[in-house]
Amino acid sequence: MILTPGNHTFSADHLDLAYTVAGTGPALVVQPPGWGIGAGLYERSLQPLERDFTVISLHPRGSGRSASPTDANDINVGRFVDDLEALRQHLQLGQMALFGHSHGGYIALNYALRYPQHLSHLVVVDAQLGVKEPGEDLQRTLPVLAQDPRRAEAVQAFSEPPNLKTDEDMSVFLARIAPLYFRDPQGEGVALFRAFVRSNRVSLATDQAAGASDGRFLVRDRLKAITTPTLVLVGRHDFICSPVQAEVIHHGIPGSQLAVFEDSGHLPWIDEPAACFVTMTHFLKGSRPERPAGPAGA
Repeated sequence: MILTPGNHTFSADHLDLAYTVAGTGPALVVQPPGWGIGAGLYERSLQPLERDFTVISLHPRGSGRSASPTDANDINVGRFVDDLEALRQHLQLGQMALFGHSHGGYIALNYALRYPQHLSHLVVVDAQLGVKEPGEDLQRTLPVLAQDPRRAEAVQAFSEPPNLKTDEDMSVFLARIAPLYFRDPQGEGVALFRAFVRSNRVSLATDQAAGASDGRFLVRDRLKAITTPTLVLVGRHDFICSPVQAEVIHHGIPGSQLAVFEDSGHLPWIDEPAACFVTMTHFLKGSRPERPAGPAGA
């Protein structure tokens, strides 16, 4: 099927879901986190991939330009996987490469377990491994980050009991904690992230529903069943999906490759764009390696 550039919608589970097509080349589907941020930030920041791939960015149900189900119980990783498969069928793709970031990586791992026959490549970037693992990361990282005066206010905001009641509260909260996500807490990545969350809908209801159900879709003990050629990327300084989680994913998936970006936080393609895009493009244009590769720069 010829993929037409632009913004589109399709129907899945009686919902109108949005996606964007850009670029030329083999199909690469981008799965953002399912907690409400949508795909807009990814559409903007992953544009270099459009030189080599037709990048298809899916807005998960309940976020971005996609509709929300009437029942919050229908916002969960299982439904996100169903929507991803519905998009593949809608686009008539026999196989596709799949990119998943953070909670989107958690969704992508679940998709790879359910539909391995439909994947040519899997790229998971600073992926969430489960439910308890991010909390374990935070116990290690937040005390260290709090010592940096440029991040102290963000750590305080993240550590306070949540008092979020509206989507606007959610956007304000994300803007406050933005310095935690990037290697440079005052850099362009923080400015880009803040500008996006301040001007786009971030659904609190979707965040709450997705988080409440994540424990039903654990993958840690099933990683060895993933047969898709897999690239695991992670920023050395990621505070919530750290290299500890990436190492587990890498060692759990047979034949996977691991690249650790030494000067990156949670979004390495923004912190270290040149190295990150070269690594992803090289992998996506190739096939399964004979043996796992080591960290970037090793």
